[in-house]
Amino acid sequence: MNKSTTIKISRDVSVELLLGLKREWLGIGAVSIGGNSMRDGGEPMTVRLQTPEGILYTQYFLDTVERRQDGRTDVHFRAVGIAWGRQEYLDEYEQNMVSVELPKEPVTDHLTLILKPAQLFLGSREWTGLSYAFQFRSRAREIHNLTVRSSWELGGSIIGNTVLSQGQCNMPVYRGQKNSVFTTTCLKTLEQYGSPQGVSYQLAPRGGLIQGFDFQHSKDGALFQYWPRMDAVSSLIESPKGSTHLHVIDDYRFVLSRRATTIEQHVLFTPGKLPEHEARNLWWEAYELVYGGLKQRYKVVHSVVRPEAGCEFYATWPEKGRLRVSILGEEVDSTEMLYLTADKLLPVLAEQGIRRFFPIDAHASDVTELGMKRKLDNGIHGDLLCASVCATHRFFPSEFWGGIKAWRHLAEQARKLGIEIGCWFAPHFSPRAKIFQKHPEWLLRAPNSLHWGGGYGQAIVTADWNSAVYDWVLDDLRRWSEEGGLDYIFTDSLSNMGLVQWNCANSMRTNWERLSCLYGELTKIGIKAFSFEGISPLGVSRFGCADLRGGGGGIAAGIAGICAGGLATSPAQEAATPPGNAAPAQRPATRVASGIVGQNDFGWWVEDLDMAYNLGLHAQLRERSAAEARSYQFQMMANRGAMVGCCHDHEYRLPAWSKKLNYIYEQALPHMKKRRLLPNGAGVRWTNGATQIIWSYQDTSIPIPPGASVVELTGHKEMRESADDKLRAKPEKVYRITR
Repeated sequence: MNKSTTIKISRDVSVELLLGLKREWLGIGAVSIGGNSMRDGGEPMTVRLQTPEGILYTQYFLDTVERRQDGRTDVHFRAVGIAWGRQEYLDEYEQNMVSVELPKEPVTDHLTLILKPAQLFLGSREWTGLSYAFQFRSRAREIHNLTVRSSWELGGSIIGNTVLSQGQCNMPVYRGQKNSVFTTTCLKTLEQYGSPQGVSYQLAPRGGLIQGFDFQHSKDGALFQYWPRMDAVSSLIESPKGSTHLHVIDDYRFVLSRRATTIEQHVLFTPGKLPEHEARNLWWEAYELVYGGLKQRYKVVHSVVRPEAGCEFYATWPEKGRLRVSILGEEVDSTEMLYLTADKLLPVLAEQGIRRFFPIDAHASDVTELGMKRKLDNGIHGDLLCASVCATHRFFPSEFWGGIKAWRHLAEQARKLGIEIGCWFAPHFSPRAKIFQKHPEWLLRAPNSLHWGGGYGQAIVTADWNSAVYDWVLDDLRRWSEEGGLDYIFTDSLSNMGLVQWNCANSMRTNWERLSCLYGELTKIGIKAFSFEGISPLGVSRFGCADLRGGGGGIAAGIAGICAGGLATSPAQEAATPPGNAAPAQRPATRVASGIVGQNDFGWWVEDLDMAYNLGLHAQLRERSAAEARSYQFQMMANRGAMVGCCHDHEYRLPAWSKKLNYIYEQALPHMKKRRLLPNGAGVRWTNGATQIIWSYQDTSIPIPPGASVVELTGHKEMRESADDKLRAKPEKVYRITR
């Protein structure tokens, strides 16, 4: 007969251990904080362990419970493993290798569940709960990851609860209901949900593709889970159709070791029914706590969204052994491209309020080193694989694009015009870069002994940033900054080509720590801002986002399909953008197709644009009116985000309303420090000491402190408001209140 034992972490916090025959541990059951249930106790929270050579731990037996004077409780288990023998390592044909000699009897090692009381004061509220971590110990065997399979639901069910989770491939707000689906999986097509062949990207890095903490609220209060010292954790969060659970699978990754401890996660609860806007304000506080702590830990500069553009509309073609480039109707050799950009394009952008820009990828790449060669140049049996500008040879301006001299001219012109100049960066390289012939150990080796390439095959490969490639790249970027000028850096493919891989040829080490440290070093050399494809705690998050709104289908027929489970019948909509890919091309609204490529729908955001905080969305708007586009941009800027690259025409001209908003945003930005959503969707209030900024969504009345002055921000001038004790704010207006 199964039984359980309850461990009191503190007076108000308890954890149930589910036990079977002979004290076999079946998992964690109920977790209670202040008498409130944090999860369904009938859905065991379990641990999965195995060694790379094929020892699979299948049973855990409760040994002792050790209570310490500092309040910590250690629950010790005997971990019993069987010789499964199917290794993690693969041969070059992706077959699992098997171990020839195996232990004849089950092996026994040690697993400890470490529990501590935890408290936090956040958002003017007291949070109470616990922290937990797992420690593995063995005299003979090593592990490099530990997977925790759990579910977390306030009140024991996700039905009626709201999950707030900013992610690249998931809806940011999920209101739990039985006939819906929530998942952080990036699918190849929406119709393939549930098929193992339909997954592009499943276990995704925290602080990479998905949010670096968990947050949900209900009628009882709010649940906040985070790692104070976040490291390499990849997760899947999913609530299948018909389920009452929010499944959270966290895969902890660390250096291969006989003694390994996961980073501790804090599980915290604050009671009381929360109006929607107050819950969102608490989410914002959690965001600032977690991500602000990581920037402080790695000494990374604080980055904010600014009006931005890139060199998007250009044409290239070969001519007489050279590459020709056309920008704004003017044709030049590739070596003159940066000069043309500086002299002709930048003034156009600056006049429209653009304050951040990076051009065509100007570093050395397959394009610059191999792009003008032919197969026959190397002989009919010679290799010639040439990928895109993403296939980096080194992060320094190539002479193909005019070199550092041309870049310096671009940077000088940008700074004269008040524009921050940036470059493209990524954690991956071309395997054909000459440096890797000399230093093959600078690249990560996958389980099949080949280089990690993700879905890109031979095109690009991931660097081991724990190696000397770190210093080599840092020296190049330092030189780029000193000799050419560099204000900010956009990092592409951070999660899928930087944070998920580990080095199977060197202790299974991951890139999280060293890549994070790299941005601290780049801060030291004078880089003012960072942005990242995906969801990053170290800078501005940004990614491509399709507008799946189809002809007659209303908002997001694609999301309606996934929520209802009817994916195969979704009308055709615009192709979404898998991580690391370019912006999608539009499809005719009337065309019917079997599925939607990728999974990131702008329709998921339009009703909850406050969740786009610190986010740049490359949204390709579809069947939206100018009034709708203006409203979305207004709301995003009200929350210190922006739609990027969606409103330019092919001459880089913005609509008048977009240009005006750029100027208004820059006027307001210095005072936008602490965010508070106003009740009833009325707008957003920002404070900076005695100064307030009000972004008004509707006619509303705002109390004015005695003696305060009120002005409306209009972009170029300020219009003083006559106000007594209240500001009568108008829709889509921005006001500054100063005491």
